[in-house]
Amino acid sequence: MIYLDNAATTRVFDSAAIATQKAMLEDFYNPNATYKSAVKANEKLEKSRKNIADAVGAFPDEIIFTSCATESNNTVFDCGIKNQKGNIVITAGEHSSVYECAMRLKGRGRDVRIAPLTPSGIVNHEKLLSLVDDNTALVSIIHVSNETGAVNPIQQIVASIRKKNARTLIHCDGVQAVLKLEQRISELGVDYYSASAHKIGAPKGIGFLYVRRGLNIAPYIIGGGQEHGLRSGTQNTPYISAFEQAVNEFTIIRDRANATQIRNGLCDYFTSCGYNIVGSAENSGYITCVCIPGIKAEILQNMVHDRGVIIGKGSACSGAKRGNRVLAAIGLSQTEIEGCIRISTFNNTRDEVMSAAHIINETVKKIRSGNVK
Repeated sequence: MIYLDNAATTRVFDSAAIATQKAMLEDFYNPNATYKSAVKANEKLEKSRKNIADAVGAFPDEIIFTSCATESNNTVFDCGIKNQKGNIVITAGEHSSVYECAMRLKGRGRDVRIAPLTPSGIVNHEKLLSLVDDNTALVSIIHVSNETGAVNPIQQIVASIRKKNARTLIHCDGVQAVLKLEQRISELGVDYYSASAHKIGAPKGIGFLYVRRGLNIAPYIIGGGQEHGLRSGTQNTPYISAFEQAVNEFTIIRDRANATQIRNGLCDYFTSCGYNIVGSAENSGYITCVCIPGIKAEILQNMVHDRGVIIGKGSACSGAKRGNRVLAAIGLSQTEIEGCIRISTFNNTRDEVMSAAHIINETVKKIRSGNVK
């Protein structure tokens, strides 16, 4: 099976799975207890925090472990907004866990403003900036689109926002960007940054929220005061250990240039087949969105699965919803959206990716010919 839906989730690295098992069977102690074995467990927890922080470009005390990026995003919108009467600006390209948080606040009477996207899938910088004013409390911008792979120029956008309103807090959903782009979190200038470990070879159920040092926010979950008092509850030490191992392994094996070359090869091939690539050459090398005229992506997805290829057709978190809010914001019609597939790589070879591309094209021809059982 050639798995090409890594934007949805990745296979857990063997080293991460082994780390999880060791933490469950040997280092299973509660890191908040006071006896020696527990103290050692806490030391390992803090070592994991430091190693992850070093890898992503943060101080250890800026990393708050959460269950996933969705929780991290909810934490920002529920507890991280200082100006409770100020307006909120998001982009039309946000993941549902940001978009729905903003819509919930809008339903409670908050002024929520949505910046449009350009045809390439990034936010319209000028129009976003026009929505920011002296009363803007929070701006949330996705770093890499989970739908198209479009990369927002976060550093440039942050600098513009700071010039207009230095008090505005800035959040970035970095799920599809962590370790896959060259920028480190500390270089972006953001106040909050969300990440999820299962996108880089760790288990589902662990992530982090970066909270810039010196920024005090209310706790999301109250109780025993774990995670610097911001997220109470006994830490998930097995998955934190796995997170650390996944970060270590991916940092070693990643090859951003190769990922970009593979994507370029896909784009060239699919373009020669008469299909449309959504986005631009500046997109993430790990995500390719292809619009195939005249077919239904769901049918194609099921048929290529039977031939040993797994592809996506948009965000797995929005799988139950009809249509695609982000692709519509780019300007695609409903018919075009229905024909969009998402190919996302992680630790794939060029040969297997191109082999999958040929299978996809052959299957499209079969669908178009009406030879579908």
